[in-house]
Amino acid sequence: MKSASAALEQVSSSGWWPIAKRVLVSAFTLGVLALIVWKAKDIDWPAVGQVLREISPLTLATAAGFALLSFGIYGSFELFGWHYLNHPLARWRMVGVAMASYAINLNLGTIVGGVGFRYRLYARQGLHVPEVAKLVGLAMLINWLAYPLLLGMCLVFPVVTLPADWNLSPDTLRWAGLVLWLVPLAYLAACTWSPRRHWTLRGQNVSLPSGRMALLQLGLSAANWLANAAAIYVLMPEGVSYLTVVSALMVSAVAGVLAHVPGGLGVLEGVFVALLGAQVPHAELIGALLAYRAVYYLGPLLLAGVAYLVFETTTKRLAAEA
Repeated sequence: MKSASAALEQVSSSGWWPIAKRVLVSAFTLGVLALIVWKAKDIDWPAVGQVLREISPLTLATAAGFALLSFGIYGSFELFGWHYLNHPLARWRMVGVAMASYAINLNLGTIVGGVGFRYRLYARQGLHVPEVAKLVGLAMLINWLAYPLLLGMCLVFPVVTLPADWNLSPDTLRWAGLVLWLVPLAYLAACTWSPRRHWTLRGQNVSLPSGRMALLQLGLSAANWLANAAAIYVLMPEGVSYLTVVSALMVSAVAGVLAHVPGGLGVLEGVFVALLGAQVPHAELIGALLAYRAVYYLGPLLLAGVAYLVFETTTKRLAAEA
């Protein structure tokens, strides 16, 4: 009798499953896009434009400052990879590559930004595919490490009233939040007390960091998410609490991943309207979120493009001088 793992491997390797998976994902994505277009018809776009015009330069600068802080924290994740690989690459270059790839990742997706862009830049500096894969995997792990912790806090201590048609009781949400807390706690426990520190996974060596290092990773991950939420919060109208913004951001983040829409376009706005639309006019919400997209998505994307051109130019010049 076949084991469950053997049966799953056979199904996954059969010809119909990859096709069915692509069809289901595509259908889900098209459904999300159709819902976004349908909802967009009900928005008072002239009022949204008026909200955007009323945002002060100081408020935009503050939001941009929090966005820069978030990108800087994300760039620091690459330093863990530098320590892990023990590679003589300049640390400031690795931080720059991580920040630029994060901007492209947010706007164009993981394959282009998180993987393709990183490999393009790191290959010019002597890193091989397995090393780049480790950097990408480690950055993704650290980035999402605090997510279950923060989302769990939002569910255990709810600060946002969920729409009634979501049919989720407070007790269900609290239990879900407690279960989510187990994920980072299990990681910290493994890094602190596991007697086995090294594994070989598909030919690659994987090592657990120390408990202190894991705690630092968790703290930086949480700081990144909280700085991201702060960039939205300063643009929100009065009366919206910071914890409310954090809760909405946590829900929209996982919704954006599931939707497979580049940049989570429309998904972020839809979640915020669903959660906060009863207490804040929709035009003010959409205006604040569009301003947030400008400082957290489009602005960094333009800077990443400039950084890429500068990097390519300096790399070619150094190669010619050598």
